[in-house]
Amino acid sequence: MNKEIDQIFIDDFSEAEILYKQNKFKESLEKYKSLLKIQPDHISVLNNIGLVYEKLNDFNKSIDFYKKCNEIKPNQVILIHNLANAYTQLERWADALPLLKSIIDIDFENENNSEKYALCLFNIKSKEETKCFISAVIAKYPDNELLNRLLGKSLLHLNLHSEGLKYLQKGSGFIELNADGVKYLN
Repeated sequence: MNKEIDQIFIDDFSEAEILYKQNKFKESLEKYKSLLKIQPDHISVLNNIGLVYEKLNDFNKSIDFYKKCNEIKPNQVILIHNLANAYTQLERWADALPLLKSIIDIDFENENNSEKYALCLFNIKSKEETKCFISAVIAKYPDNELLNRLLGKSLLHLNLHSEGLKYLQKGSGFIELNADGVKYLN
């Protein structure tokens, strides 16, 4: 690109970011899309379009842009994370799971990633694997309410009731026991 086009790109990118921060998502989207005419494979533009589509609750379109980002620049944690997050928003747990696993393999220190991975495991009905994973992470994050609730629910599903109730209580989960079994109120 020449200097004039470079400056136009920079100015339009800045304007798109400002529009995004002002919650003017449709205007921001149009500005970002116009930038694709100049640089169709620009990672930041593609990723930001995905973020705008998320704000517009169009997760399927955001997934398309995040996939393209990951094709162009694989193994970037933030790009993988954005794609996994869009899948979880659509409750596409099986699609999100391997992405979250790859993120955890790279960045095990992130509590939020551990929560999302555990949530995916739980929602695809893998209670034993959920129990094993959370049992390993809960030592690091003992006060994490979501992890405690998911571990408690997993233990209940595995008929480990007294241990499950302990974690549900710790996770501020509310349950009701009756003749029909366990009902989750939270």
